Amino acid sequence: TKLFAESYFVERNIKWIKRAGVKKVDENKIYFETLDGEYQEQAYDFAMLIPGFAGHGFKAYDKTGQDISSKLFAANGLMKVDADYSQKPFEEWSVNDWPQTYQNPSYSNIFAPGIAFAPPHSISKPMVSKNGTPIFATAPRTGMPSGVMGKVTAENIISWIKTGNPEIKHKASMGKMGAACIVSAGYGMTKGTAATMTVSPVVPDWDKFPDWGRDINTTMGEPGLAGHWLKWAMHYMFLYKAKGKPFWWLIPE
Repeated sequence: TKLFAESYFVERNIKWIKRAGVKKVDENKIYFETLDGEYQEQAYDFAMLIPGFAGHGFKAYDKTGQDISSKLFAANGLMKVDADYSQKPFEEWSVNDWPQTYQNPSYSNIFAPGIAFAPPHSISKPMVSKNGTPIFATAPRTGMPSGVMGKVTAENIISWIKTGNPEIKHKASMGKMGAACIVSAGYGMTKGTAATMTVSPVVPDWDKFPDWGRDINTTMGEPGLAGHWLKWAMHYMFLYKAKGKPFWWLIPE
């Protein structure tokens, strides 16, 4: 992604700032802190800020009125699931930390697939500025991985309802699944472009793939016009599937 992003930026004469975290945005400027601990600002006339992933700050109570929020939600407000939330140094992180069923451990009838679940930690190594400010990306849980999680969760709930057996048979760990992504970077059937990427697994498995953390034979990417055609076709396929038209189930997540 570094190669794709920087290539597209250079082609469009766009300058970029990395290894920084936004502190505040007003009508004219963005204020940010770098990993070196410097506080800087950037004037702008158009901006889009993607906020940090967090829950809505809900509180939960049982039928006696006791606060059970800590059983349901992590500190970031997202739902706790079958992940390992114990605090461990980066060197001890494992794919086994990541959830497989997206089921809350305290309340088995509550599931939280996709962006709803609280990840055990980030995927990349967490970085902290010289001022002690955490500056690193959260784990991506959208797109294809989210679709797979949703499908697996639905299959488990359906099986539970039909059989009356709460046994969870279908699993989908981000440490074992691969995913594909297409990032659009221009529109037009002859001039459009997009970066097409696959990663396997989504969460690096350093035990299984000690050199790169991922299967290098199935982790690849390529920018170009073909990616735009794929993205265009996928839009129609997704809408077809969402409408439940004949053979919709043949279209993958």
